[in-house]
Amino acid sequence: MITSMDWLWPVLFVVLLVALFANLWFGYRRYRTSAPPLDYLRGVNFVLNEETDKAIDLFLKAIEVDKDTVELHLALGGLFRKSGQFDRATRIHQNLIARPHLTDAQRANAVYELAQDYHKVGWLDRAENLYRELLDISDYQVLATDGLVAIYHQENDWQQAIESLLRLPQSEQQARRKSIANYYCELAEQFIELRKFTPALLALESAHKQGAGIGRVDYLFGALYFAQGDYPAALEAWHRVRKVHPALAHRVIGNLVEGYQAMGNADGLALYLLEERSVPRDKLSFVLWSGALKDVLGEASAITTVCDRVTEFGYSAPVSAYLLQMLKQAGLSSVHKDSLLTSLLNREKNRQIEYTCNGCGFDTKAMYWHCPNCGQWESFH
Repeated sequence: MITSMDWLWPVLFVVLLVALFANLWFGYRRYRTSAPPLDYLRGVNFVLNEETDKAIDLFLKAIEVDKDTVELHLALGGLFRKSGQFDRATRIHQNLIARPHLTDAQRANAVYELAQDYHKVGWLDRAENLYRELLDISDYQVLATDGLVAIYHQENDWQQAIESLLRLPQSEQQARRKSIANYYCELAEQFIELRKFTPALLALESAHKQGAGIGRVDYLFGALYFAQGDYPAALEAWHRVRKVHPALAHRVIGNLVEGYQAMGNADGLALYLLEERSVPRDKLSFVLWSGALKDVLGEASAITTVCDRVTEFGYSAPVSAYLLQMLKQAGLSSVHKDSLLTSLLNREKNRQIEYTCNGCGFDTKAMYWHCPNCGQWESFH
């Protein structure tokens, strides 16, 4: 299917090519009155015949003659990058940087554009070096830092991402508190997995100090305390997630069940299960939750409760197969059972989207802390 962008890029490209040659032509006419230069005529011919690479070669030669075409070349290079033609974008920007007559501002602009070319094509070391070159230029400090942070995020180098953001002016740091806090959380997760509890605690305290108000910090405090065997503190942290960040309540159900079970607190678990109105979306937590309900209420009542809850609050595709198995054992009325069974079969068949990013509308079947499309943190619901 042809989209609007499929025909828009060629049109924009031709417009820019014509603009470039028009610029060269009028610049030439200001100083000469004889026939147009051969490069102009050849370039127009290449444009008309869609011989893009040959036309680019002429532009790169023409810039040696007329420095006023720099902005148009930058625009053309940017257009190539946006259309996925990274080799052409790179050629244009590399050629610009090599020109001795560029002003400092023009050169910095070309360096930034080339850094983006390298970044897009996956040459991260080259992109990183160019971004670093721009850090001391005030107009590019924030842009270059954001570029570096994107690279470090891609490489899971959370410490470098944090250090880069903390070098920004205070006002820019404030605007990125959520990112800084989440990078500390990424560090904490790594340390918890390695059972390095002291650096994990320091990372979480640093995340908390950012004041970004993210639920992930309390979630990981709970994970840290649980790993250390401090179950009351873990339960307190996870209950705080439920109350302060209700959109994440489904995510801590399995954790809370495990916490109460680890303490041997059957009464506390029963009170929690009867109070909790959310339904787990991942299969492991759902199995823990429904199993705990069976222990508290008995199998028949637990199955009825589970079916009532999922009918009222919904359920996810990952747990639908498990629910189908439960229904085979359920003592529900035929109407209730048939209605839910039909819904489950449709859900399992269609594998409906489970989460949507509040920022960009990106749909996914898995829960992410960080949207892979727009880059926002804790944006899925």
